Amino acid sequence: MGCWNTGLQSFQKWNIGNTLRTIMLADASIIEQVGDNIYPIIASEKTEGDFIVYRRTTYSKASVKMGVYEDKCEVGIVAICDDYDKSVELASKIDNALTGKHVLENGYKLEIMLSDSTEMYEDNKYVQTLMFTIK
Repeated sequence: MGCWNTGLQSFQKWNIGNTLRTIMLADASIIEQVGDNIYPIIASEKTEGDFIVYRRTTYSKASVKMGVYEDKCEVGIVAICDDYDKSVELASKIDNALTGKHVLENGYKLEIMLSDSTEMYEDNKYVQTLMFTIK
């Protein structure tokens, strides 16, 4: 049995978190609020101020007889702040930076869409969770 991934060679999403981090780091309004405090999966307990954590929650491929034609995943982006209004503001900045179509340096195209969001208060922090679907 050989590799049958001969269809559209879509952008594999194993490292999608790093790609989203790069997009967020290119947004001046996000950098102004969190600096480079954007972390995969978990931030250190010593992290102070506002910060962002991201993680891929799902990854799937769609295929037909000719092979894989789509890679799709979901990523959770969590904005964590000491102040509620700042957390909402940061969530809005993240949404504005990520939602839409992006062309990466390697030429691959991504479509990123906000699919869900929640908010909560935990460990004396305001937490905004944004779920994005990426195709």
